[in-house]
Amino acid sequence: MRPYRYVIPVVLFLIPIIAYPAIKHVPVEYPTIQAAVDAAGDGDTILIADGVYSGPGNIGIQWDATQKHLVIVSENGRDHCIIDCMEEGRGFLLNIGQDHRDVIDGLTITNGNGVNAGGAILIDSTSPRIINCMLMNNTAFGDMDLYYGGGAIMVSYNACPFIQGNFIRGNYSGQGGGGISFSKGASGVVENNIIDSNETHGDGGGIGLYYNSNPLISYNIIINNFSWGNSGGGISTYISNPSIINNTIAYNSTYIQYDPGLGGGIAIEGEPFPVIRNCIIWNNNSDFYAMNIQFPRQKWMDISYCNVEEDLDHIFDLEPHTNIDSIPGFIDPESGDFSLSWNSPCINMGTPDTTGLYLPSQDLAGNQRIFEGRVDIGAYEYSRPSSIPFITEEAYFIVYPNPSVGIMILECREDQKHDELIVQICTNRGEIVYVENVNAAKAVIPINISKLAEGIYFLTVLSSRHVIYRQKIIKN
Repeated sequence: MRPYRYVIPVVLFLIPIIAYPAIKHVPVEYPTIQAAVDAAGDGDTILIADGVYSGPGNIGIQWDATQKHLVIVSENGRDHCIIDCMEEGRGFLLNIGQDHRDVIDGLTITNGNGVNAGGAILIDSTSPRIINCMLMNNTAFGDMDLYYGGGAIMVSYNACPFIQGNFIRGNYSGQGGGGISFSKGASGVVENNIIDSNETHGDGGGIGLYYNSNPLISYNIIINNFSWGNSGGGISTYISNPSIINNTIAYNSTYIQYDPGLGGGIAIEGEPFPVIRNCIIWNNNSDFYAMNIQFPRQKWMDISYCNVEEDLDHIFDLEPHTNIDSIPGFIDPESGDFSLSWNSPCINMGTPDTTGLYLPSQDLAGNQRIFEGRVDIGAYEYSRPSSIPFITEEAYFIVYPNPSVGIMILECREDQKHDELIVQICTNRGEIVYVENVNAAKAVIPINISKLAEGIYFLTVLSSRHVIYRQKIIKN
């Protein structure tokens, strides 16, 4: 008998079993989101099919991220995957070890009730990523000793999340931060979001920051938010020093009971103070004293390269004397389009040195973030070509039928030579909903918009990254 014949099974037994990330399907494999979360291992993805998810197991979702990091994502985007909390609780509680490996992507969370904090999501001492979500009609009342509300998201106790590409709309907080609230040393990134029509009975209708919170708030549209408290229809800061960079802050309001409040756009109270740069702060409503920015007039502020409407002269006395007061030239603000027209005074008027501004590669509408060598003021970059004027329907292209229920025709009316063309359709909020590379040699190009919801959109044709045609279209 050969003595080594038993070695082989021993060696095989010693080979480690490698566990690869898996996909857990809801509801095909697991009836609820929490059931899939509980069954998942480190690095797994929870893939949620189209549908509306409510009740036990689909709200108050949490996990111990010291044991496993998870990605929770919808199968077909936020419009098709809805967590309806039915006012029975919030969507997610993220308070055990979550970091940027933990992701919530492409969900709608609505009708959440966070009681004291975080109507849709409470982030406490952790740092997850919340991306491409719709957080709508959620409520948190707030607790002065623990939290300051956060109708959609509460970020507290040194948390550092990444919040990007979300619609945060129609949320309510009783204490502060109608849309998002930061408190107790929280930081992180709030980037490329649309923060719209949120409300609070505290400070900060859109975003409230309290007690040494210092997130980067950049490239957001912050509009139509409302504060019934003391100040800050759009943003309120209290003893905090965020960086507020390249935002469009417009049509926000603040009141104290029946009287106008302070700082319809931004209100600043208590040192340290924020850095505010390259922002459009326009048509916000407060008292006559400071409609758009309120801060202690005896203090020097780092507010520069901003377009601020009709505030006190000391805004424009701030060094290096780069703030302006000029009608920004929004395309169609009444319809929610805050992108810049061709003659906007905000074009190429942002800070010439963008070091430390953490510029994303694209703005909300997908335009190259710096065009013609210098960043624009506001959340949108106007990408006009240097050699071709901004084309209107009188030249080169025509779109018909408009309105349409399904197929539109993009027709080139002249014999023009282009590189490969890109057709892009955006909502009037700047969300890209259609992108197609098309053959520039064709004179007639069909565009299928049948899957788009009814409404107003903007069709853009790009050649070599230059906008050569832009037209408002209507889907019936």
